[in-house]
Amino acid sequence: MLTENRPLFSLSPSGIRYVCVSGHAQACMALYAADQAAYAGCVGLLSPPGAAAFMGVGWWHALMEGVAESATRGFMHVLDCDSSPAGALMALRCGQQAAILRQQNPQYETVRALYAQQNAALLPQRPPSFNLITPVSATSSLVGYFAHGYCQHQHPENNVPDTRQKKDCST
Repeated sequence: MLTENRPLFSLSPSGIRYVCVSGHAQACMALYAADQAAYAGCVGLLSPPGAAAFMGVGWWHALMEGVAESATRGFMHVLDCDSSPAGALMALRCGQQAAILRQQNPQYETVRALYAQQNAALLPQRPPSFNLITPVSATSSLVGYFAHGYCQHQHPENNVPDTRQKKDCST
């Protein structure tokens, strides 16, 4: 299997580019775009927000196994469990090596300790990502993301409002 389902922070967080995907075609598109951009860093496939509850841990694992069978490069993946410690524990029991559980949850520290015992990573919030859940018409946007990092919150100096002029296409 080509997925690098290992603890996330053996690489620096800036070395991982995350893409939020909800299907096989989107995940393959993200990996293809990383190849097209000659991106040498780690690609992280991120589930939709709260996916453990409404799509299921089994769905995510089946999706990632299918992607791994057709992938030409390694990747890692993260399942968003939102505020469900039960979802995060089920994911860990199924072998998930990286998940998200909101830190505001009272059981967060207990679940984090269990993840640490399994050499897995539990993130307290979603990392910045390119969202492929909303349809993207061209792979070029993804290539640009991997080549130049278009995530607004990736670098503190980029955390400013977008003041570019928007073209009015309604006329």
